[in-house]
Amino acid sequence: FSQPQANIATGWLFALASFTDWLDGYLARRWDISSAFGAFLDPVSDKLMVSTALILLAGRYGAIVAIPTAIILAREIAVSALREWMAQRGQRDAVKVGMQGKVKTALTMVSLTVLLFVPENNQGILAQLLTPGLAFLYLCALVTITSGSVYFIAAAPLLFDKEN
Repeated sequence: FSQPQANIATGWLFALASFTDWLDGYLARRWDISSAFGAFLDPVSDKLMVSTALILLAGRYGAIVAIPTAIILAREIAVSALREWMAQRGQRDAVKVGMQGKVKTALTMVSLTVLLFVPENNQGILAQLLTPGLAFLYLCALVTITSGSVYFIAAAPLLFDKEN
């Protein structure tokens, strides 16, 4: 991460991982194939990849990245816990991934890819990606909040039901 030209390798590696994640989901839907293990592993690997990149970038840039990182990670933990709780009640479909979640994922992957391409010394032509990358990251944090609220609104009847 701190070697010369590491930003280029890291950016391309993250971009490739993001593309293969999208392709895997696209092909699974198109060919109507899935497995219980794949359904478990895909979101876990996504979260590990994204959280690792966010933490590394927050370490590099400090509070300007740490703030949206905290928002994004808090939402991921909260929604994961909500999905687990709803699954225990046989209501997992009420909080399945929707369009806003997919937009959030796409924005996250784009913003992190762009930020990973920025050189650590912030010099050179790729340094110009910092401002748009940060703008995308803050947009991602906003969409993260709104998409997370959709899941909690959908779960609200069960969350506030005194019998549950």
